[in-house]
Amino acid sequence: MSRLSSSFLLHFIQNRFLNTISTSTLPLPSVSTIQFLTNSCGLSSGSPTSAGRKLQFDEKNTQQYGAVIDFLKSHGFENSQIANLVSRRPSILQSKVSTNLKPRFEFLQEIGLVGTLLLKCILSTPWVLGSSLDSQLKPSFIFLKEILESDEQVTAAICRYPSLLICDLKVNLKPQLDVLASEGVPSRNIAKMIEMNPRSIMQKVDRMTLAVKTVKELGIEPKARMFVYAVLIRLSMSDSTWKKKINVMKSLGWSEKEIFIAFKRHPNYLGCSEKKIRDVADFCFNTAKLDPGTLVSYPKLFRLSLEKRLPLRYKVLEVLKVKNLLKNKKIAGLFLQGEKTFVEKYVVKHLDEIPNLMDIYRGNVEAKTKSVL
Repeated sequence: MSRLSSSFLLHFIQNRFLNTISTSTLPLPSVSTIQFLTNSCGLSSGSPTSAGRKLQFDEKNTQQYGAVIDFLKSHGFENSQIANLVSRRPSILQSKVSTNLKPRFEFLQEIGLVGTLLLKCILSTPWVLGSSLDSQLKPSFIFLKEILESDEQVTAAICRYPSLLICDLKVNLKPQLDVLASEGVPSRNIAKMIEMNPRSIMQKVDRMTLAVKTVKELGIEPKARMFVYAVLIRLSMSDSTWKKKINVMKSLGWSEKEIFIAFKRHPNYLGCSEKKIRDVADFCFNTAKLDPGTLVSYPKLFRLSLEKRLPLRYKVLEVLKVKNLLKNKKIAGLFLQGEKTFVEKYVVKHLDEIPNLMDIYRGNVEAKTKSVL
């Protein structure tokens, strides 16, 4: 068999990605992955790459490179995604499909990562493909399965933070879980925390201890369901950010007591951005004319959309009020109702009296809404 030229080899590999490069722009046989991807798929110099790593393109491995690319494509990876993988983990092109890639893909699929979930896992954490099945991936999965209540919870946790599979969980997760267990947090609630936000839990033990202490001092008992949400929110913020959020609420006229009463009811409201908090408060006070105490009672309002949920429901409720069709004058709770219930009780029910009410709710008839009001 005649030897393939370096130009032909690289042209072959690059065509596997985007089929856009001309032979006149081919790099040399030994080339950094960064330069290779810049030439083949327009990767900018500022893009995330494995700087300094080099991949020796060997003519003898032409079939292997092609097999790796074909294998990735067979699992739904697009050209740009393959280029991304190679830029972050150049050695993937040197992997053997049968003994390296295939067993790891099969394992990930067996634990519930199929379709787009599989792609997202590998694209976010390509090091999964280089980790040992027997000494890393499988033990991590078994560790999680012993703590979580179902395979579905394990899959959900891994999807949210694929690095769970490649971390030493006995070092990076177990100490934090021990803190929670020592405080009396039920095992099912600990499992829920891991499922919801594993990344936040895998912080330093001191951070977990501080978060637990803060939440307990606010009067939330470790056995309470709301405790896990409160701890996760506290873990998600630095001390300075936490203090800043408290000051934002105080600037709206809330007392510290009111801030923490609301926090006990719905901890996630303090997870909103400062702008979102101020904008929702402005809508509730100046547009919907709710009194400050209502927001303390319904802090979940801060989590609702200011583009869709709040203004559109408000318009519908105002129309009903003008037509004397709104019996419930306490509208704060109506903003929180499920979509199906709200539409049935406050839109569909009154279409005979107000034919364009559905259009008002969908935001399609701004001018007509004003005329109705």
